[in-house]
Amino acid sequence: MANGFFILKDRSCFLTRWTGYDEIIRIAIKELREFENGKDLADWLSTIVPEEYVHNDKNQWGTGFVNPETNKMFIGKELDMRSLTETNQSLFWKALKIGYEKLKLEKEKYSYLNPERLNELVKRSELVKRNDNPLEHSDWNVLAEKDFEKLGPGWN
Repeated sequence: MANGFFILKDRSCFLTRWTGYDEIIRIAIKELREFENGKDLADWLSTIVPEEYVHNDKNQWGTGFVNPETNKMFIGKELDMRSLTETNQSLFWKALKIGYEKLKLEKEKYSYLNPERLNELVKRSELVKRNDNPLEHSDWNVLAEKDFEKLGPGWN
């Protein structure tokens, strides 16, 4: 069942299983660490997913996990792209595009994620730029709320 949510800039939603959500975020983190200006975003993203997938760890299943640094449960597998600064949004999408290319070439050596899931999310991010009807490419039949919280580094 899909319980990982990426809310795109046009308020449309991309759904995936929680394991896919976590792995997409991990791919972004991995690639952001290679960017001169990506470390702060990578560090912040690393607080919203477990460091690695452990199949038998019930704390990771579903929609939450126990953050080992705080020993508190983090609930929610949702990243609203609007909550990030414009710069961080650009860095995130750039990281995923690079990650997709590496995933196609290296396959399981790079990540267990199905490359088509990552490709679909990247394609959806491009559809947002066209300014079409967001419901045509949303996995929800309604748009996300207009209000959003500013999250991540770079907000002043």
